[in-house]
Amino acid sequence: MTSAEFEAFMNQMDSLSARLDKQRAKFEKEKVQIDEKIAEKTKELENKRRKGECGRAWQVLQQRIDMGKTCEEDILAGIDKSPEAREVRGYLAQNMSYVRDSVEDADDEDNEAAQARVALDKGMTRLREWESQYAAQRNQAS
Repeated sequence: MTSAEFEAFMNQMDSLSARLDKQRAKFEKEKVQIDEKIAEKTKELENKRRKGECGRAWQVLQQRIDMGKTCEEDILAGIDKSPEAREVRGYLAQNMSYVRDSVEDADDEDNEAAQARVALDKGMTRLREWESQYAAQRNQAS
């Protein structure tokens, strides 16, 4: 490899590395925003449950969560065997097919959840491809 080829290769590596860093920073920023939105929505949901807006079963369960006697994971996983938890799991099971269909219907341009999932999948695929290219080029340089 000549000096000019090596310099061009290193410039390409630097460019690829900069693109990777930029994409990684973008994903990290988006993740922080998503985490903040999830925390906000979780608090809103907990307040609705406390007020009974999600039904009496969730109101009782949220009181038990607040007292540290159960948690949402135990309720959903079936560890909490209370009548209220069984009622909630039954309701969730009935609606699970609807949720799955709404997230998987990527052909529907109006389906924001499906379109967001498709965009995230594409972004992650691009990032993995760039990382593979970068690793391959680094291996060639060694």
